[in-house]
Amino acid sequence: MEEPWSGHVVLSDGGLAFVRPVRPEDRAELAALHGRMSRESQYFRYFTARRRLPEAELLRALDVDGRRRMAFVAFVQGRLVAYACYAGDGAESAEVAFQVEDAQQGRGLGTLLLEQLAAYAHEQGLRRFTASVLSHNRRMIEVFRDAGFPREVRREGSVLEVVLDIDPTRHSREAVESRHAQARARAHERVASKRDPESA
Repeated sequence: MEEPWSGHVVLSDGGLAFVRPVRPEDRAELAALHGRMSRESQYFRYFTARRRLPEAELLRALDVDGRRRMAFVAFVQGRLVAYACYAGDGAESAEVAFQVEDAQQGRGLGTLLLEQLAAYAHEQGLRRFTASVLSHNRRMIEVFRDAGFPREVRREGSVLEVVLDIDPTRHSREAVESRHAQARARAHERVASKRDPESA
């Protein structure tokens, strides 16, 4: 029987990933994910670059209660390549954070995980996500922009303070449908190219 809030998703390039809630046994793979990330990606995630993730950070990443704190992980070809979480910072709001392996960036994993987090959080009664993002973290800024949620952005020095209204709107639903339709089309193209011997 499939775990609730888990399943395969189609990435923006037509590839597949498997997304599910984080589990305690993911500890070693989360540590390995951090170790594979570039120093720049580590800095974007933690505002500092560290070769190894402290034990306290790993335990915090796994510490979820299914309501005020929640996290999802994504696997590509059986390897954990992305992590996303939210932690309540108010009665109806929560802070979000994302971590995607460098080799998997640009495939839409961050956006898909944001969709999953937002849908889950909305069911728990949350209405807003907040995030602190370095102003030169282009990929993360694109994730928030492409999600389609109403947003407010305030600059504080080199940091952007982002607030997303995660109540579904027509625009956010259209953005989701458009992304998924494009991903499915690319998946079909992948299958067709594998069947065509002249494309090899």
